Amino acid sequence: MPKPLNAERIVDIPLNTWSDIGDFIGNEVRRRVRDKKVLGGSYNPQYAELKKSRSAAPRGVPQASTSTKPDLTLTGKMLDDLRREKVSKDQVSLGMLRYNIEKMKGNIKRGWDMLDNTKVLKPITERVNKRIGKQFDKNISKWSRDDIVINIGK
Repeated sequence: MPKPLNAERIVDIPLNTWSDIGDFIGNEVRRRVRDKKVLGGSYNPQYAELKKSRSAAPRGVPQASTSTKPDLTLTGKMLDDLRREKVSKDQVSLGMLRYNIEKMKGNIKRGWDMLDNTKVLKPITERVNKRIGKQFDKNISKWSRDDIVINIGK
């Protein structure tokens, strides 16, 4: 007896798969930024001057560098803030503190995007799509109807 067709289950992705995908995306963004896949950009000229003179950090807070190029790897705080926020049956959401989102937007305006579509997001998307495709293939095997074999003759 062939098993019943359950086609609506073909697109089911387990929650732990979505969790793994969210963690993978965050880790891969951090790896690509730390491996210098995203370069360019500069600080606002006034801020760059403050950094050069070691006056950019608030009083009593040590300044990590005098470099005038954005470098999220110096302390890693902004990079580490990117993490999986929410998982549902058909998606995963990543997020970061509003403060870091505002800093990220400012960096984008100055030509430095840690989520650069070509250098960061496109390769990550390709790997995530492959993973989801493999899950769909697995689901098709599991939830599609068995072949019905009809023998004609003896």
